[in-house]
Amino acid sequence: MLLAGTLWLPAREPAAVVLMHPGSGPSDRDNDVFFPPIREHLVGEGIAVCSFDKRGVGGSTGNWREAAIEAQAGDALAAVEALLAADGVDAPVGLFGHSQGGWVVLEAASRGADIAFVVTSSGPGVTPGEQERYSACTRLERNGASEAELADGLRSFDALLEMLRDGILLADVGSRMDAARLILPPGFELADEADWELMRALVDYDPRAALERIEVPVLALLGAADPIVPVDASVAVYEAAVQPELLEVLVLPGADHRIQVGDPPRLADGYLDALTAFVRAAVA
Repeated sequence: MLLAGTLWLPAREPAAVVLMHPGSGPSDRDNDVFFPPIREHLVGEGIAVCSFDKRGVGGSTGNWREAAIEAQAGDALAAVEALLAADGVDAPVGLFGHSQGGWVVLEAASRGADIAFVVTSSGPGVTPGEQERYSACTRLERNGASEAELADGLRSFDALLEMLRDGILLADVGSRMDAARLILPPGFELADEADWELMRALVDYDPRAALERIEVPVLALLGAADPIVPVDASVAVYEAAVQPELLEVLVLPGADHRIQVGDPPRLADGYLDALTAFVRAAVA
């Protein structure tokens, strides 16, 4: 398998290299339009940046639907190994993961590789199943659901997760939902069998064990108004699982899942400065 990516170098000798891992789905080395402004800032501050296309995306071979958290962590570590062996790169390497990529980089950092630090940006501290349930609840509330509609929607979602865990084929899910008079929460759609199987592989990944094993500095960046990630629950897990002297948490007021505010959206004030300061301190 080939993973294709790019290494961006600053004009001077880099203080560190940040390997950026994208979020869910068929994400490329730019993670849509999210990574470029972060990358530009870091490079301007003398920090090199590397990112790669996920399996089967852009220049990479393979299939992203066949890689759950653990396999993606292996891909990230392969990229780290390539960076550490690259000519002209003589700087500590750290990991940055956004959203689902937050789980990935925590898992990778917990495996004892030569990693200097790890940053999780809107990365949940809970399982994917818990995160998706929170997201479904938020969508229902924003759509004006009554208490009864909210309860029905979450009951349907919980039943769906149980079918996922019980190995039910996607082809049989619809009839089982109909028989139980269950309706999927708005915004949650069943795609194809490959997506269903990937969900099955992801649903109960628990980052707590990885967080407990990490022995390098950890920065958790979160948006207080994130409708997808349960911020308070995630912070509680980070604080309980990570060694206190290694952990830094920053929750930015009013920021969404991409830690953006305003219209047009922009990165929340303090995000880039906190990221840069953390990287510099971690490799000092």
